[in-house]
Amino acid sequence: MDVKKLGVLAFVAVPAMFNTNAQNTEEDNLTELDEFVIVGHDEVRQMREAAMPISVISVKQLEGTSTNINDALARTTGITVRNTGGVGSASRISVRGLEGKRMGIYIDEAAIGQLGDYMSLNDVPTDMIERIEVYKGIVPYRFGGSALGGAVNVVTKEYPPVYLDASYEIASFNTHKLSSTFKRNNRKTGLQFGLGGVLTYSDNDYEMKLQNLDNRVVKRDHDQFKKAIVGGSLKATKWYFDEAKLELIYMANKAEIQGIDFDIREAYTHGQAAISALTLKKDNFLADGLDFDFDAGYSYGRNGMYDAAPFRYDWDGNRYNAVSAYGGEQGNYASDSDNRTHDFTSKLNLNYLLNKFNTFNLNVYATHTRQNPKNELMDRSFGYETNFPSHMSSLTVGFSYDLTLFDGKFMSATTVKNFNYSSNTKVLEQSFVNNPTDISLNRNYWGGSESLRYKFNKFLLAKASFSSEVRIPTSEELVGNGFSILPATNLAPERCNGLNAGALFHRNNNYGFVEIEASYFLNELQDMIRYQADMIPSMARYANFGTVRTKGVELEFKGDVASFLYLYANGTYQDLRDRRKHETGSDADNPTYNKRMPNIPYLLANAGIELHKENLFGGKGHNSRFLVDASYIHEYFYDFEMSKFQDRKIPTSLTFDAGLEHSIKNDMLTFSFKAKNITDRTVCSDLNRPLPGRNFAFKVRYVMK
Repeated sequence: MDVKKLGVLAFVAVPAMFNTNAQNTEEDNLTELDEFVIVGHDEVRQMREAAMPISVISVKQLEGTSTNINDALARTTGITVRNTGGVGSASRISVRGLEGKRMGIYIDEAAIGQLGDYMSLNDVPTDMIERIEVYKGIVPYRFGGSALGGAVNVVTKEYPPVYLDASYEIASFNTHKLSSTFKRNNRKTGLQFGLGGVLTYSDNDYEMKLQNLDNRVVKRDHDQFKKAIVGGSLKATKWYFDEAKLELIYMANKAEIQGIDFDIREAYTHGQAAISALTLKKDNFLADGLDFDFDAGYSYGRNGMYDAAPFRYDWDGNRYNAVSAYGGEQGNYASDSDNRTHDFTSKLNLNYLLNKFNTFNLNVYATHTRQNPKNELMDRSFGYETNFPSHMSSLTVGFSYDLTLFDGKFMSATTVKNFNYSSNTKVLEQSFVNNPTDISLNRNYWGGSESLRYKFNKFLLAKASFSSEVRIPTSEELVGNGFSILPATNLAPERCNGLNAGALFHRNNNYGFVEIEASYFLNELQDMIRYQADMIPSMARYANFGTVRTKGVELEFKGDVASFLYLYANGTYQDLRDRRKHETGSDADNPTYNKRMPNIPYLLANAGIELHKENLFGGKGHNSRFLVDASYIHEYFYDFEMSKFQDRKIPTSLTFDAGLEHSIKNDMLTFSFKAKNITDRTVCSDLNRPLPGRNFAFKVRYVMK
């Protein structure tokens, strides 16, 4: 049996946006399984039937009312996306209540966690995406590294030999987005060239209601965002390796800091990064059935924050002197940081297909990060040196075994992993004492997982998985970021013991398909890492919180109910509880024992409808779509719920989005109009951080192939 593997299209995240993969031939798109033939376009269904829990967002869903990846993810079962503002604002993706750095974020199976200061998933235009895979509970072994609770993997499109894709979008709040991709394939030499770029600009000047100032309405006046990404790639397919690819990327951004409590007028953050990546692939490497995938990447980055204004202003225009003699609008110190980072990453996948029943995989994933923070203005504000050079290394080795029995009805995936990491830095153990202490860590842990799937018939299957995984702290958590986060000297990694179980019903009909899925999950997160204020004013560091238990259920329906009509609906209940019987580091009883964890939604739902028709207005090669999506998140407490009369709540939100698309000449030219938050409801995903109200976007896309 010849099994076509998914493969890693690119190692470092952004280069994947400009990959030069040739479009598969019809012969490549067929995988023979005994007497069955699975067509390549049904790959989404194949993934849904894998042993591990997974949701797949297809290209058609991305082309709906979504203006970015976060919009598409937010309508997926079990996922919430916590934004702090408009375009370019910080966001956190949560799967079943586990969010932020616990989630593995990948583009074409390449981790982007190391590049968090320079890029996010939203930097990838939806036009370039084939699908988004959301793994729940267990991260596929081929991804490498450490993640808890799940992963999001964005799979970019495979382009034909000659391809040009360009789009321009104009939206509310003076938002402009321009993206383009060009690809050329020389069949004779087997060389493929690719170029691409993305430009994003927004004033983000929407009105917001300040709950902390008696619901006063003000216009955001210092939230401008600019970002540029350019890159290219060269791939050879006729050398020793089946694929040898080199990619180079440059990106730069600047983001003004919007005030909430005060009217911030000058502070901003900035960043630049240069990235290179090498990919090597070869099937039947050294032996028949042994596939070799190797990826290596290096990035050099500069980032920082400027905050040195001599005065602060409130929303009435009153002026106050900065707390520090050196300026600063946000806190007790001034800042003009210029931090340098070096990130090295490599991943090796050796996959051996012994026969149609047994497959073995060895994955080795290594990272090394060096940080050189520099902030002389901040040091002068405090009167002593506050940040120090550091470096961190990690090595994760995983061995996996896949078993298939009973003509493919039963599948099992078993993985064992070893996690090792080390870090070195200096830290000020006490506030206002200029006597840094050397800190050196070296730790080793084991983890593993087991996934099972049984297919009762061609319509119904059941899944179950068990895991005890470890998440290595990120470099920011361990050694800080150089201007606002201090190193954490005794930070332990997180461990999650989890159970997932569910059933999937899928049936094709005359119009397409109908699918129903139900899932149950139970997780215990030990040594949870949380962000908390430090003794040094205006600074913070990460610390271990304790044990948190999560349990919940998911239910989803989607399908084509008529030749012109597609429907979907899903709901999630996730209950996260504090399981610490005693206060951290104390024998005193914990007053929040078994209470719901704060600032995490626990009840959410989504629904949508799509009407589509070919040649609605006559002619040929035309396609029209009208879509409406609804999203509901029940209110939740910002702090632990100690009284039902608490007013620090994130209010219930019910929002509606709509979109209209029309393409001509077989999708060569597409026009789309999208309206978000149609009812103009005030929405917050974090306390006192209002999101945009009603807003619109118009987009034109041209494709030549």
